[in-house]
Amino acid sequence: MNVERRAALTAFAVRVLGVLLGLGVLTAIAGIVVRAWAPGFDVQTMQVIASHRDSTVTTIAGIVSDAGSFALLAPLSVAFLLLRRWKRPADDIALLVIAAGSAVLPIVVKLIVARPRPTFEQLNALKSLSFPSEHTTQAAAIYLTIAILLSRGLDRGWRVLAIVLAIVIAVGVAWSRVYLGVHYPTDVAAGLLLGWSWALLVFHWARPKLVEDQPALGRAATK
Repeated sequence: MNVERRAALTAFAVRVLGVLLGLGVLTAIAGIVVRAWAPGFDVQTMQVIASHRDSTVTTIAGIVSDAGSFALLAPLSVAFLLLRRWKRPADDIALLVIAAGSAVLPIVVKLIVARPRPTFEQLNALKSLSFPSEHTTQAAAIYLTIAILLSRGLDRGWRVLAIVLAIVIAVGVAWSRVYLGVHYPTDVAAGLLLGWSWALLVFHWARPKLVEDQPALGRAATK
C-alpha cells in the first residue's frame, strides 16, 4: 500500500470514527431522555395495536420485519459488492463500513440507554434491550446506501424512485417492529434517524476523503 492510499484510508477512518462517536453520543442522550420522560403516546400506541391485531397483518409484519435482519442484510451487502466486482473501491468500502456500523451502533447505544422492551404482548418474545431498534437502524442505513449506489448514472426520476423505495422499506420495517410488540414507536423513530444519518454522513462526508486523497479509489475500474 503506497503512502497516498494509506493517508486516504486514515483520513476516511478518522471521519468514520468521528461520525460513529458523535451519533452514538447523541442517540444515547436522546434515549436516556426518552426513557426518563416515558412518553404517553408510546404506551397508547402499543395498547391500540395490541387490541386490534389481525392474523394476516401479523404474518405480513413478520415477513417485513425480516427485511431488517442483519442475517439477511449482511449477505445482501456482500452479494451486492461481488456483483459490482469492486469497480468503485471508495463506494464499496463505504458500503462495508455503513453495514458494519449499522449493526454496531444500536447495540452500543442499547447498552448505554438500557431501556427495557415493551411489556405488552410480544408476538416475537425477546429479552434484549429496546432503544434504538437494530432492525430499523440496519434497514435504514443499508437499503439507502444500496439505493444511492444503484441509482448512480440513472435519470433523476429513477434515482428518486430508488431512494423512495429504500425509505419505504425502512419505514415498513419500523412499522413491523412496533406491530409485533417488540419496540416502542420512539425506538424505531430513533432507529430510522440513526440509520439514515449514519449512511449519509459516511457516504457524503467520510467517503469523499478517499476520492480526494486517492482519486483512483473513486473511479470505475477498467478491464
